[in-house]
Amino acid sequence: MGDSVLLAVSPGTRERLEAALAGHTLVGVETLDQARAELGRRRFDLVIIGARFEESTSFDMLRLVTAASPGSRVVCLRGVIPRSVLGKSSVDAFRIACEALGAALVLDLLDYPRDDTGDAALRATLEHELVP
Repeated sequence: MGDSVLLAVSPGTRERLEAALAGHTLVGVETLDQARAELGRRRFDLVIIGARFEESTSFDMLRLVTAASPGSRVVCLRGVIPRSVLGKSSVDAFRIACEALGAALVLDLLDYPRDDTGDAALRATLEHELVP
């Protein structure tokens, strides 16, 4: 089996990530309490946190992961939010905050079209984060 990945993202985003990370052990959580329990049970090679995780507690989730699982790589992302909801300055602020809190990478899924080329690029980007 592949690397272990914790998905703390909205259901729509989870569906896309599950396809991109097929072949890996994927565990989805919907709340901070669920995440805390999973992080207590096992180590994850990669943790992916969506901007709108559990009513926008992504920064709390990021703090939890860096404290509970310091060896895990963390990717934060904006998933299915329409571009018009978050402008460039909001996305930039999200990126800066995530990086300051320890995220290895911040992605905007809207930069990856939902087609074969975009899906392949997303998979390659996430696979790169799994390489030790």
